[in-house]
Amino acid sequence: MTYTLKNLPKSYVPYKSLNVCSNKLSGGGHIALIGDVLPLIIGRGDKPQIWLQALSNPETKQFISIVESSVSKHSAVVVKEISGYVVVSVQGTQILKVKAKDGLSAKVEMLDLRPLGLNLSGNSTSMSVGGNTFSNNSMSGGVLVGLG
Repeated sequence: MTYTLKNLPKSYVPYKSLNVCSNKLSGGGHIALIGDVLPLIIGRGDKPQIWLQALSNPETKQFISIVESSVSKHSAVVVKEISGYVVVSVQGTQILKVKAKDGLSAKVEMLDLRPLGLNLSGNSTSMSVGGNTFSNNSMSGGVLVGLG
């Protein structure tokens, strides 16, 4: 299943506020859009709910689902809860660290989707996409970064 703006996961409930590497998304925005695909979706639940898609074929821009509702769907991917964080690792390399602040907001402390074929990374102070750096931006709804 490929997730897009028009085809979101059935159990997805957006956070009112999502801090992504110092950039604030309010009102249910998304982090990135590649063509029409949302490679990373973060929603509310008992713990942050993560849907993650990896680029399986760069030429055709096909994606494969590797995490659904914070559950790994691929043998190389591990999803763990560590000290209140939901942490996703691929082949032992941490690629995502998210913590719910309360029932309505969450914070992405660390993000590195480069092992998945996407040049998107960040830490608690900024997010880099290709050669561009984003920090301390605010946005309501929509998509923070759109490519392709």
